[in-house]
Amino acid sequence: MSQEFSGGCYCGNITIVFKTEQDASDLTPRECDCGFCRRNGAEWVSDPQGRIDIAVMNEAALSLYEQGSKLARFWICQRCGTTTAVTAEINGKLHGAVNANCLEGAEKLGQSERASPKTLSDYEKRIRWEDLWTSETVVKEAWDVGL
Repeated sequence: MSQEFSGGCYCGNITIVFKTEQDASDLTPRECDCGFCRRNGAEWVSDPQGRIDIAVMNEAALSLYEQGSKLARFWICQRCGTTTAVTAEINGKLHGAVNANCLEGAEKLGQSERASPKTLSDYEKRIRWEDLWTSETVVKEAWDVGL
């Protein structure tokens, strides 16, 4: 059964559509224990066989923040401050995860679990993300945001 979750930032500048064939209750958001994710209340959800579409209305109000190892980029709205998604290029392909707290219907998702990628090496992070994150992550619009 195909499901679609829509959401994005509070002001609507960044919109997210997350599509999955999995049952919502089987999707387990990951509560990263790093300082950045904790401060931003991020709980990352993804489906390796799903799809994420990210669209930005005004790229001047977009912040692509790289913290820690600088392997991943966080999609943050400068207007309302919402952290909506995270992406990383792995083997030439964009992978991503969505902040479950930005999705309508997030209460249908499974119980969050703690994750600690900060304890992993850069190589281990990439392997983990390639395994867990959504491999069909598409940034809509034609503008170049340095991906």
